[in-house]
Parts: sequence; C-alpha cells; structure tokens
Amino acid sequence: MEFLAYLAPVAFVFSLAALAQLGSLKKEIEHLKNELEKLNN
Repeated sequence: MEFLAYLAPVAFVFSLAALAQLGSLKKEIEHLKNELEKLNN
C-alpha cells in the first residue's frame, strides 16, 4: 500500500496538466466558434 503514497504526487501533476489542457481546448473551441460565426455572416 505504500506505493500509492508515491504515486499520489505524480497523479496530482498529471491531473493539473489535464486541467490545463482542458482550459486550452475550451479556448480553442471558443475561437473556432467565433471563426465559424464570421464565415456564416
């Protein structure tokens, strides 16, 4: 069970990276929505 204690910081770092990627993806989707809106008008 001790190995779980060693994996916790690694899992935390990966979760922070995933959240950063998610924020980046949301920004990119918003940008693409704006581009699509411009093309439709």
